[in-house]
Amino acid sequence: MNWWKLYLVLIMLLALFFPARGIFIVFYAVAVVYWGAGRLLKYAFSRVEVIHSAQRTRLFPGDVGEISITFRNRTIIPLAWLSGYEHLPVALESGRAKRWVISLGPRASAAAAYSVTGFQRGVYTVGPLELAAGEPLGLYQFSRTIATAHDIVVYPRIYPLSELGLPSRLPQGNLPTKLPIFPDPARIAGVRSYRPGDGCRAIHWRLSARTGELKVKLFQHTVSADTIIFLNLNETDYPVEGLYTGSELAVETAASLANHLVRAGESVGLIANGGLVRRQSSEAAVRGTGAEAQGPGEDLPSHGPTIKLLPRKGTAQLMQILETLAAVECRAAEDFPQLVADEARSLPWGTTILVVTPVDSPELVESVTALLPLGYQVMIFVVGRKVQHPQLLYRPSQASLQLFHVFRRAGGEVEIG
Repeated sequence: MNWWKLYLVLIMLLALFFPARGIFIVFYAVAVVYWGAGRLLKYAFSRVEVIHSAQRTRLFPGDVGEISITFRNRTIIPLAWLSGYEHLPVALESGRAKRWVISLGPRASAAAAYSVTGFQRGVYTVGPLELAAGEPLGLYQFSRTIATAHDIVVYPRIYPLSELGLPSRLPQGNLPTKLPIFPDPARIAGVRSYRPGDGCRAIHWRLSARTGELKVKLFQHTVSADTIIFLNLNETDYPVEGLYTGSELAVETAASLANHLVRAGESVGLIANGGLVRRQSSEAAVRGTGAEAQGPGEDLPSHGPTIKLLPRKGTAQLMQILETLAAVECRAAEDFPQLVADEARSLPWGTTILVVTPVDSPELVESVTALLPLGYQVMIFVVGRKVQHPQLLYRPSQASLQLFHVFRRAGGEVEIG
């Protein structure tokens, strides 16, 4: 029962039978509060501005991130209390909503924050944001739903290369060459005496000053070669019982390889045949929030059935590769050996090809072997349980074709044989 309506009726009856000025004043005051407060509260609530502190939160597995939301009251009407909660996908905190209660004064701002833990790799869209507001007397309460635009990116796990056994085997992007036409000024091979025609930039000024004779630096001659990681996420190549664990290990292996090469100053790219997926909360899926963005968000290289990232250097390239690997999932895709053969033939001479796959099928080995006479160096990383070509294991690091077996121990560590 609405007690305020009963109070108004009783005061109105008193005013009819006892026409005193005080009773009329009380009646009109209560009536204004009853009918006017709702309109004012509804107007102020509709004018509340919601701002996320960042459009995207980036985490590694196990990291805890804080999501901050600022609420701004753009009117002179105070809001005694404003409560809300934001829905999360199931993979983040088991999908539990994050709740908070704040108050907003006239033209004031207040912030609410909650934390999330990156348990599982992926790109997630949080929301929608449910808001409710009321006044101290409890007469009115309003609510509304806001389609938030905030993403949480959980990168794949990166293993130290000491756990993968790769530091002494991975090639560098600068390959030595016998043709003296590619001097690398960053690699000094020695010094010699000055000869007419030598450039001033090659003079070793400190050594010349110390010896009293002009000395010239000798540089190593290298060719700067790119590295391309081919990631096989064709679900038909994975056993049904090991689809999730095998594909996760493949993604983590690709991420670890990219991390090592980029931090070593190499130019790295990525080619994969998986699909890019954005995970939403069940409420967002029902309401259609973010349905117009089927991909995982900003600047992800989804072009047709193949994911391609051209080779580049630097931390920005590494973060783009990791963000792509965070969103990629297994799917029914084109034949992987044919994909490697088609894409590799357009790569520059001397490119190093790293193939991460669940199975070293005869078709795949045949495809990469055909690339060796073209000047490519190929390394195959098998994340499946068995290796079909054990004769390719433990080959010398100078070999143009090498094979490694990546598998997960019972304790959760990763080992490569």
